[in-house]
Amino acid sequence: MQERNGISQRELCELLGLDYQAVAASAKELGMSTHAYLQQETGWILKDELYYPSDTEAIQTNQNKLKSPSRRRKWLKIVGFFCVGITLVAAITFVNQVGIEQIRANVDKLGIWAPIALLLLRTVSIVIPAIPSTAYSVLSGTLFGFWKGIFVIFIADFAACCLNFYIAKRFGRKIVQRLVGERFIDKVDNLASKHLEDNIFLVAGFLMTGLFDFVCYAVGLTEMPWHKFMPALILGIVVSTPPIVALGAGVFTQGKWMLGLAMLGMFGLALLTGWLNRKRNQT
Repeated sequence: MQERNGISQRELCELLGLDYQAVAASAKELGMSTHAYLQQETGWILKDELYYPSDTEAIQTNQNKLKSPSRRRKWLKIVGFFCVGITLVAAITFVNQVGIEQIRANVDKLGIWAPIALLLLRTVSIVIPAIPSTAYSVLSGTLFGFWKGIFVIFIADFAACCLNFYIAKRFGRKIVQRLVGERFIDKVDNLASKHLEDNIFLVAGFLMTGLFDFVCYAVGLTEMPWHKFMPALILGIVVSTPPIVALGAGVFTQGKWMLGLAMLGMFGLALLTGWLNRKRNQT
């Protein structure tokens, strides 16, 4: 595992003997983000969601140390996208040879077990965010068609996101860290520090992005109650699910309207993600 040179928000509070909840409450009273409040009060500097002592030379040294791992991560992402592309091309070739209707007929023979299996796989991939989950939405559209595919993914996402929220709310950060791993816990902490519980629509917006599994954990660590989380979750799923499922249903059936919906929806989600990321970095 890569050694981190900075420390997370909660680790900084523990190091300085500060109560994290009290810090978050004080920041909220002043209308500041927790990150901004901690920087102001402690003098530590925030960089890439980690805190460093106010020694610019030390920070520069840390940045130089991180260049090589960052480059390696960049290449890993490129290789990952390349593998996804190869897999997609192979899948399209296979479907064209066998025929989508024949594949769906074979899936229908499995009865209720086919959607249950996909539902469980999607659920596990959300509860453990290190496992990619988007591919299951595309696969659902391919195997079950548009409407049935949406239904399967909606049930899986609703159940898994509620479970994530419950785990964080009931058991706290330590269990969440075990599930998401040391690599991603800072992302959860960063989201939790944005006072998302104050804005249902902002929570719904983040739930429409690829960060939705982390968002459920992060919101669960805040004071947001169930009756506010549920409408945000439903809105997020209803808006974000159809474009991805339509992509799987449209690519293999030449459904022009489905492909059009998928492209427009994914473009809209990309714009939303960009806007939310800018807003998150500004706070």
